Amino acid sequence: MSQVANDELLEQWTREAVDAAKHGRWDQVVQLYDRRKKSGILEKVSSKVAQKLIPYDRWMMTRIREVQALTQQHLGEAQNHRRKLEALKRRWVGNTDLQVRYRLSI
Repeated sequence: MSQVANDELLEQWTREAVDAAKHGRWDQVVQLYDRRKKSGILEKVSSKVAQKLIPYDRWMMTRIREVQALTQQHLGEAQNHRRKLEALKRRWVGNTDLQVRYRLSI
């Protein structure tokens, strides 16, 4: 494959990965970056193409950090909700046991 074709392929995979990230298709992002890495084309990329790819890669890194932070936030919220539900469950089950014991003693 010619260098021009390799450069175009790299740009295409990178643009597709950015588009996939914008739509939340992270599996596809991983596949495209993995394809880029395994192709070996990156090692022979011209500086002109590298300059085109760098902003895409920086955007991707920023987006990944944002998504990781949001995921951590949502996990924290989910854990808090789970703790509250467990506390409610313990209180409800505890009250039910007392009511049953009280009724049985009558």
